[in-house]
Amino acid sequence: MSARPRGGTASAAPYRRRSRAAATWALALLALAYLALMVVTGALPRQRQLVEFEARGVMQESPDSVVRVELRRDGAHRTLVRDDEGWSLEAGGAIDAEASRRLSMAVQFLNTSAPIRHLASTELAGASPAAFGLDPPALTVSVHGRQAPLLTVRFGSENPEGTAQYMAVDGRDGVYLISRFVGSEWAAVAARVSPR
Repeated sequence: MSARPRGGTASAAPYRRRSRAAATWALALLALAYLALMVVTGALPRQRQLVEFEARGVMQESPDSVVRVELRRDGAHRTLVRDDEGWSLEAGGAIDAEASRRLSMAVQFLNTSAPIRHLASTELAGASPAAFGLDPPALTVSVHGRQAPLLTVRFGSENPEGTAQYMAVDGRDGVYLISRFVGSEWAAVAARVSPR
């Protein structure tokens, strides 16, 4: 008695291989046609799993719209301007590449880094700005667009845990508690461009 091959007849195996190969080629051609259609129309597939960017920092304007920055610390004042070549001192003279990189990052933090907490003036009743290191501030930063000033922030002292820093925004109520790295980046820029 002869044994029958498992899974059907031996002649069915080549047919299955051919049909799998044909399906693979059909899918590959369909994918290429889809890519060609995207190239021709200029459309990109929408990634629904990706969250669209939303400015969560204290500055709603794009970091690219900032063309001038004023830094005031310990009685010293520096103004930096940005053009197509990058950042430089308004009074003339270049700044080093590291200072330029950090300045761009600091501007971006104002746009992207959400405050940890906002303490409204009603919560601060009886507390003076000096209690938060804001009178006088450790550092004052003013950012300007092409047409007008965008924002002035004043960085104060760190919170008791040392994880965050107090910050006030001119024209806005209360005091913000912001991640320490935001103020640290601005302090690093100020240190690199301060007069020697």
